[in-house]
Amino acid sequence: MRTDNKQINSGNSQRSGRFGRIKRGLACLLVAVVCSVPAIDASALDKNQIVQMTKLGMQAGAIKGAIDGAGTDMKLSAEDIGELRAAGVDEEVIEYLEATGHAESTVEEAPVDAPTGPAPADDGAGPSPAPAPGAEEEGETLSQEELEQRISERAEQLNAEKKAAAEREQKIAAEARKLPNAKRMLASGDNMGAARIYLKFIDMGPDMASDEWYEAQFGLASALYGEGILSGAALPLLDVIMAGPQRTHFKKAFGMLKELTKRIGFQPPMLEEMTKFYIGDMNQDFKDEFNYYLGKFFFDYGRNDLAIDYLSKVSNKASDYPEALYVMGIAQLGQQAKMGEALKNFERAIIAGENEPGGNEEILQLGYLALARVFYEVGYYDVALYYYQKIPTDTSRNARAAFETAWTYFVKNDYKRALGAFHTLHSPYYDDWYFPDLYILESTVYLNLCDFQKSKQALAKFQTDYLDPQPRLDKFLTETTEPSEYWKAIVEYYSDKSPKGEKALPEVFVSPVLADLGFHRLYGVIRTLQAERNALKANISTLGEFGNTVLGGVELQLQTKIEEGGILVQQKLSQVNKELQDWDIKATQISFDIDSEEKNQLQAKLLNQNVQQGPQQGTSLLVVADDFTPWPFEGEYWSDEVTNYRSQLQSQCAPE
Repeated sequence: MRTDNKQINSGNSQRSGRFGRIKRGLACLLVAVVCSVPAIDASALDKNQIVQMTKLGMQAGAIKGAIDGAGTDMKLSAEDIGELRAAGVDEEVIEYLEATGHAESTVEEAPVDAPTGPAPADDGAGPSPAPAPGAEEEGETLSQEELEQRISERAEQLNAEKKAAAEREQKIAAEARKLPNAKRMLASGDNMGAARIYLKFIDMGPDMASDEWYEAQFGLASALYGEGILSGAALPLLDVIMAGPQRTHFKKAFGMLKELTKRIGFQPPMLEEMTKFYIGDMNQDFKDEFNYYLGKFFFDYGRNDLAIDYLSKVSNKASDYPEALYVMGIAQLGQQAKMGEALKNFERAIIAGENEPGGNEEILQLGYLALARVFYEVGYYDVALYYYQKIPTDTSRNARAAFETAWTYFVKNDYKRALGAFHTLHSPYYDDWYFPDLYILESTVYLNLCDFQKSKQALAKFQTDYLDPQPRLDKFLTETTEPSEYWKAIVEYYSDKSPKGEKALPEVFVSPVLADLGFHRLYGVIRTLQAERNALKANISTLGEFGNTVLGGVELQLQTKIEEGGILVQQKLSQVNKELQDWDIKATQISFDIDSEEKNQLQAKLLNQNVQQGPQQGTSLLVVADDFTPWPFEGEYWSDEVTNYRSQLQSQCAPE
């Protein structure tokens, strides 16, 4: 075993500490035995007993207590005192013997007659002599031979404990010599063979300050991580991380920690202790990784000030630099005073993403969407539209961007482009997306253009696609009570396990759940935990009790995550149901407005019969470069055209 001097001293101090506690425990028992003997004659305690107690390692205070319990009859000569000194008896004990009159002094003293007979009753003149400790409780009188027997038995017990401890240390050392072999097995891919050796060593309880313990913890974490048993790897990995950045495997352990956080959401609050670590002497790449991880850690816990503090330390050369800027911008959005800085960070994130080799498309899209939404919220609609149009049409975020674009045109009263956006969203490319308010917006635009027929058609489509299936959604929410049933209903919807025939939950309401980012994250974690559970079951004989413990933890975590996912599904479906009720109210209001406005328009036209109405034919237009080329829609959608439609529909409202 290789350890440095500091660790050897630490290990020795821990072992001597354990032996010291055993020795002190035995000493206390010996004091209780000695002090429980009444002072019946001078032979109750002699110089030999004092020497024996010294050799057993009893403290001076304990021996002095035994002397007090022996009474006043014990007298030691100057020669006896010399023998005590020669035997190594503490000078404090010898001085106490002389001070209490148990030993002859070199100074002439007036003789003191020892009291004889029973002690007088307490009449207030002074305290009565204290009885020997434990004498009243035990009421036991031991002869010299019995006392020596007791001391001998305690000494044998102590020696047995020392021997057992020495044998245990030998066994630990023997197992430690197997650790290099475990390391070779790990390197060759025999993860479970290596894990078996590491576990056996750790279970023996080696010194936690030793290099061997540290190596075994890292080896076990690596073996389980390599086998896909991530929850099992988490605990030994945490021990390695908490050992500090000055230790050998900290960087590798930190890399595994990042993966555990990503794959199973392993982010225990204890990781906040890493803020106390000094990493100033490490290379810049690692400092960037470390600061980004802690920044994201605090962001996920909602502690935005600390998140911003760590994210701002990520250098512009770091691979995580664009992500750090984006997350920092999101964190700053919640602070009104930092809104301007948030916009700058989104812009910086986009530039950093563009400058990455090959481009960071993920950050580009997130950055553009963030800027578009912020400018939409503050009423800069044209700027918002500029950023929405940056989202590529062949990405998953394009549908959301197209829908939000339609809303933006609507609120800025650009009805031609709004109707073009609606036309885009009706294409087959967006069939799987859930946009119920699209028909409400479309009906409102047609109402404002006095095209009452098309307005009614949009409301009818809303009724058919969303309101007609709603009672089944409402029934599903009422009858489904267990979170696990909600989760099962979604994840098995398209699988072979799904019941045949009409399903309890209409398919149209599955889409908003599947589009939820939180659902996707939980789904990934649950799939990882399920794979981990299977890996554990396949290796349970190798892992033994540890494996059963980890398996129980994985089963519990899996159940918890499924419950969490079921609650998320329930909340999402309840939100959908509530929003449909709100949109239904708006649809009813629009229907009333259509009837009312139709009457008003009819009256206006009767009053203005001489005004000629122009042709009311509407077409869809395709944008070519910066110009508009009219092209009538012929029932087909082309993927490179769907975001460029505009309507030529003119207002049919009668002039006032």
